[in-house]
Amino acid sequence: MDYKIIPFESVYTQQVKELVGNLLVYTGTLSPTDLPIDDEDLESIATVYIGKGGFWLAIMQDKVIGTVGLKDMGNDIVKLKRMFVVSDLHGKGVGEALLTRALNHAKSQGFAKMILNTNEHMNRAHHFYEKHGFKRTGKTGTQLHYELTLS
Repeated sequence: MDYKIIPFESVYTQQVKELVGNLLVYTGTLSPTDLPIDDEDLESIATVYIGKGGFWLAIMQDKVIGTVGLKDMGNDIVKLKRMFVVSDLHGKGVGEALLTRALNHAKSQGFAKMILNTNEHMNRAHHFYEKHGFKRTGKTGTQLHYELTLS
């Protein structure tokens, strides 16, 4: 499989929004009537994920097949956001590559801790994060909270 991980480019904004929306429907987090999604951070990726954060895309044949974002939360904490891979490519290493890119960036920026939230319905994501050392720290509504100490 031939894909590359690149920093976000605005030309891919619509593809990112479609990928995220479709995967949220696929996981049961959203209903098809909720599409297209209109999330503020996806409308302003280049300004929301700035500074010590970042946003990356997995691209295959000029198509977005995965995303990951890092948002600087202050106090040496970074939040992992928008970690998505097209469902046909789950288990093929794309998520691993995106997470590795995000972890390497976070460490190079001096963050001490990475946090994330994920929907309770996303069982595959829970397993993925736990496999990579994230510890579940709590739950608010349907959101599960995880954290990872960076060394």
